[in-house]
Amino acid sequence: MTRHRLSCSLLALTLAAGFTQAAPQIPERLAKASKITYCGALDTPPIGFFDEAQKPKGLTVDLGAEIAKRLGDKKVDWRVVPFSGLIPALLAGQCDLLIDQLFDKPERRQVIDIVNYMYSSQAVVVPAGNKAGIHTLDDLTGKKVAVLNGSTIRTLLDAHNEELKKAGKAPMKLVAYNSDTDAFQALRLGQTDAYGTTVETAAYYQGVAPGQFETGVPAFARILTGIGVRKDDSQLSAALTQILADMKADGSYAGLMAKWHLEGDKLD
Repeated sequence: MTRHRLSCSLLALTLAAGFTQAAPQIPERLAKASKITYCGALDTPPIGFFDEAQKPKGLTVDLGAEIAKRLGDKKVDWRVVPFSGLIPALLAGQCDLLIDQLFDKPERRQVIDIVNYMYSSQAVVVPAGNKAGIHTLDDLTGKKVAVLNGSTIRTLLDAHNEELKKAGKAPMKLVAYNSDTDAFQALRLGQTDAYGTTVETAAYYQGVAPGQFETGVPAFARILTGIGVRKDDSQLSAALTQILADMKADGSYAGLMAKWHLEGDKLD
């Protein structure tokens, strides 16, 4: 082999080595553990939910399984907690990670760390035909709106109620439910006029019941969405950050987002 060809071969090997992914460093407390425990509400399809056989399913379930695999082939244990109780459960040590549709907000970052895995947006769903003419948040004046307890959409609509009052309009009546499934059912039964949720969940339920519902107020308030980690668990935060970077690099992240038809919510 000529010196030139040898140099090129060594250069190619060096470059290839630079693209090789190093295994994430498994936190000491998980190194010898056989399982990892996640907290999640599992009531927000297609993000995380139970299927007809009562098996966990969805983007977060697949993502959690991939994380567990890359942390040493851990068995996954899901601890189901209502959304409003997820952060307290994580802080109480009931789980290792909070894997749900957790919006990255400053007040949450004051108490936990967040490793982002997607974007999310809000929307308002109404019965098909939209006889009430709901196209903007102002159109919700005086209406009954179903929301998930502890959700961002509830906070946003509470804030908009103040705007309605200042404008001399009747505020909407927010009816909080402990699961998106219950909130959707309330709209289906005519117990509420609208249903405030994420774009992702709105699209899922419209697919489940085609022709019965439509989007009244389209996507708004886009926000980063992530996995919750205790602040004293910095090793796990670092491992998660690397795992997600590796998944982007090897194409598995894009594959998961495509599987659940969430390509528009991918991180840049």
